[in-house]
Amino acid sequence: MIVSLTHEHDLDGLGSQAIIKRYFDLKDKDKASSLTLLYAQYIDFSDKIKFILNSDELPNELIISDIGFNESFLEIFPLIKKAFACGCRISWFDHHIVNPDVKEQIKSMTTLYVNNEKKCATEIIQNHFLPSDNIAIRIAELAHDSDFKPIKIKLAKNLQSIIGFNRGEEKLQERRYIVDLLSKGKFTHQWFDSQLKNIKDWIDEQSNLALETAKKYQLDKKKEFVISYSKIGGGKINDILREKYPDLFAYIGIDIRYGEIIIHSDNINCRNFALTFGGGGHEERAGFKYRQIFSQDGIFDIQFIQDMKQELINQSSR
Repeated sequence: MIVSLTHEHDLDGLGSQAIIKRYFDLKDKDKASSLTLLYAQYIDFSDKIKFILNSDELPNELIISDIGFNESFLEIFPLIKKAFACGCRISWFDHHIVNPDVKEQIKSMTTLYVNNEKKCATEIIQNHFLPSDNIAIRIAELAHDSDFKPIKIKLAKNLQSIIGFNRGEEKLQERRYIVDLLSKGKFTHQWFDSQLKNIKDWIDEQSNLALETAKKYQLDKKKEFVISYSKIGGGKINDILREKYPDLFAYIGIDIRYGEIIIHSDNINCRNFALTFGGGGHEERAGFKYRQIFSQDGIFDIQFIQDMKQELINQSSR
């Protein structure tokens, strides 16, 4: 059995998995039939690893993609080491910032660990598995655009919207279907069209909610930041906020479906900010959790606001 575990809610995660699936479909039909597609977020990655490696049948191979690192992952390192020692081939492909000492730890307990902060995970996997395959190259191009937003390809934006809508355990089969379509190079498909039609009202509704719930706060006389929430991804919320308020110091979006918080800023190291709260990510954007965001429905907890403000001040002074 081969298990692919990837980041649940973005095109880079599902795109990297689509290339893995395409590779086995093209190169080894027997292995392709044993491929299991699973998904994780930063908040449940450790639980998913425990589920996979503590199962009655240890997989022959585990491929992890687009999952960075935060301190909570240390608890599963002994389990990964044990599985590796028992013959499980473990590959980990990533592009998030990871401390050098942690990289060395991961390398010591995996068959292959590749981390390149200048590429998205899908590009790394495409280069490793299918360097000359045109469909894999296109998947990587779309994932790069979605993650780094250099060109703003409409198809990448649409696919990300569909993936963002199909989150949670109840949407497992939909995510697997997205991966299957991408792996076959079906970038336009009636299912994608129907999904976009079905979610248009949802996206508009949640985008409006993100604007309605946005609250600006002062750091000093010249610096402001904004916090907002909605039932869409924090990254999407921040895109909406940046368009509405283009010159703020920082943007903090909260996906209230899962309590996930994403910070975007061109003025601080967002990864270092997120590490303070047990999260991680990239310099310009990162994710984390917080114990109590709201004191009551729709009202931000005072301590939450104070902690966000204080850490922005701390990071801006470095």
